[in-house]
Amino acid sequence: MKSIKKVLGLFAIVMIIFGFDFSSFHSKASAMQEVPRSTWLWNTSLIKTQPDAILLFLQQKGVKQVYLQVDQSMPFSYYQSFIGKASANNIQVHALDGAPDWASSAGMTKMDTFLNWVQNYQRQTSSSQRFTGIHLDVEPYLYKGWNSNYKGTVLDYQTALTKAKNFAKQQGIVIGADIPFWFDEQSYSNKYGKGSLAKWVIQNTDIPTVMAYRDFAEGTNGIIALVKNEMQIASTLGKTIAIGVETGQTSEGSQVTFYEEGEAFMNTELGKVQNAYSGYNYLFAIHHYQSWVDIKQ
Repeated sequence: MKSIKKVLGLFAIVMIIFGFDFSSFHSKASAMQEVPRSTWLWNTSLIKTQPDAILLFLQQKGVKQVYLQVDQSMPFSYYQSFIGKASANNIQVHALDGAPDWASSAGMTKMDTFLNWVQNYQRQTSSSQRFTGIHLDVEPYLYKGWNSNYKGTVLDYQTALTKAKNFAKQQGIVIGADIPFWFDEQSYSNKYGKGSLAKWVIQNTDIPTVMAYRDFAEGTNGIIALVKNEMQIASTLGKTIAIGVETGQTSEGSQVTFYEEGEAFMNTELGKVQNAYSGYNYLFAIHHYQSWVDIKQ
């Protein structure tokens, strides 16, 4: 035991002599733990049956934003109770909805119904129980018009997002939207101008989420590389971006999710992403709550 203490003592002396900054090491380690996270909560009924369990999990995982799927048949009281408790724990709740056909003139009526519901809810609710944002998961590339009428579908998609953005501004809340990492390869040229679709979405939302669904950080097809353009765009525009990763079981391939590897491995890979993007404003969006709860440690 004495010999071990002697070795450790000599090691510490050498570190001091060569100017190793222990305080810097501690601050970097702390910074790794302080990067905020968000998550999607698709099963709305859970806020009725296990609200306290949800909030405890979110607190333990450092979650600061929850994208809560809106079930319009559920009484306001359940939302009010859950959001009130979340707010008391410094967790923001954003109203979540969306579908591929929202990127069409016909489907936009569904978005109108969603926005009207949010407006009515906000009007009938105290400030501490209100949504602080809306979060759209439209994914227009899954709509049939994406291939048959790309320009028209993109235009309708932009029109829908613009309408939602104006609504959010009117309500005094933020807007977020999910986009795939390859939107920086998609272009548009219409009444909204021309350029990169990714840049347009980032510019027209407050917290854009890039779905960088890979289970490894490094390499040409890893998370770091996939979000590089979006991170730079967001930084230039002064926006906070969310880097989305998957934890659920999927048929799209094992490389898109951390389901097989587990949470400890995921955190290691996200640590590499943090090292690569120190100095940027971002958070990690973990898809989704239930699969995150169920994933192996």
